[in-house]
Amino acid sequence: MNFSTDEILRPLHEQSQQQSIARARMQFAGGDEDFTRLLGEYMSLAPSQKGKFLKRYGLSTGDTQTSQGTPMSLAVSPEMGRFLYSLALMRRPARILELGSSYGVSTLYFASALRQIGKGEIIATELDALKCKALLENLRAAGVQSWVDLREGDVFDAVGQLEGTFDMIFMDVWASLYLDLFRKIEPFLKPGSVVITDNMYTAEEEVLAFKRYLSGNPAYSSITLDFESGVELTVMI
Repeated sequence: MNFSTDEILRPLHEQSQQQSIARARMQFAGGDEDFTRLLGEYMSLAPSQKGKFLKRYGLSTGDTQTSQGTPMSLAVSPEMGRFLYSLALMRRPARILELGSSYGVSTLYFASALRQIGKGEIIATELDALKCKALLENLRAAGVQSWVDLREGDVFDAVGQLEGTFDMIFMDVWASLYLDLFRKIEPFLKPGSVVITDNMYTAEEEVLAFKRYLSGNPAYSSITLDFESGVELTVMI
């Protein structure tokens, strides 16, 4: 990472956290004092317990817009971003596929790693046109736009147009789509390919079929990492 990228990522992370808290407050039926208490409880929980906590109080992580109608950021955490950056440095991928790029926070971490390595490309996909515009602006501001090929539109349509194989794939779309989407990307995997999938804790029920598929398939070694949202790290054997 360098100074320019860090300066761009910091406000993006802050924006994502503020939007998430504002969304939760809007959903919560109680008063401000009760909400502040619940927020403190949530922040102190182990990551694996946070999804159950949200469900207990009827709070959702699936909203796509703020109360003002702007698209939600739903960005990876700084810790998760650093993990993606370090994993890319270790794996030194020739090709990365990112399914669900939002405003480009995870894209910036990947692109920064490729710039450090000096080679590689990212194919990034995002459905929302406003997010795509902001993503490109963020990439240009960080000076890493040359490492990214952005595909705007439906993620399944984008996958249907791909060829070749990928060293790393990051999935961060609607959790209910994970199993169907994973089956679509399987032809692009090769021994040693890594698939990182977000929201294993925060969408525990929605990802159950996906996790069962992985655990029952001898072609993959998979483990859930204890980041806040729960991250599945899958390697093709």
